Amino acid sequence: MQTIYDAHLLLVDDNPDLITLLCDHLRGAGYQNLATASNCAEAKAAFAAQTPELMVLDINLPDGDGRMFLKHIRQSNTVPVLLLTARNTEADMLQGFDAGCDDYVTKPFSMAVLLRRIEVLLKRAENTDSRFYYSGALAYDFDGKQLRKDGQEVKLTATEIRLLEAFLAHRNQVLTREQLLAMVWDTYENYVDEKTLNVNVRRLRGKIEDNPQEPDHIRTVFGIGYKWSDRI
Repeated sequence: MQTIYDAHLLLVDDNPDLITLLCDHLRGAGYQNLATASNCAEAKAAFAAQTPELMVLDINLPDGDGRMFLKHIRQSNTVPVLLLTARNTEADMLQGFDAGCDDYVTKPFSMAVLLRRIEVLLKRAENTDSRFYYSGALAYDFDGKQLRKDGQEVKLTATEIRLLEAFLAHRNQVLTREQLLAMVWDTYENYVDEKTLNVNVRRLRGKIEDNPQEPDHIRTVFGIGYKWSDRI
């Protein structure tokens, strides 16, 4: 059973000593799946490679304001974000919350308190029933089985809906063709071949991708299967 300690955390700060300290204490507390970045560009690449369950983010970064990066993230993602910064005025805090942070901790700080706040944010996210998915221009309502792109409804067949939900349930993970066939068809039909899967993937790409020939979301992993990549 997955716990909050299995969560993938992204730590963004340009102070390597602080990053090392944070990683040491987080690992000591049981968190093992950690990624780090020292600027906005690295953070964006790390976020795209694997969407974290929580991000700790500094404001003063070498290539920009962390709050601007956070606003960019908030266009498509609700991942919990804790701002960890030396900016300690009330105005700074209000701007941080306006940008979309979930918590705000100022430097210098208590490591014990920071760890507890990270734990609280992860548990809160774990207990939230997220029935909507957002990524770039896409928005999907799991309950209503409705996909929108740029605010316009995208008509999907029942098979395309099952395929999309299989991808969204395993975002940023490589799924073999056999896994997708089992997830999407086994409960409904006795047998389908890989050609049927390929046709439905191609149709779904045509409906959601800006350029189906160079897809942002449904990417082919040659010789294995497919991988859904979040777009930020």
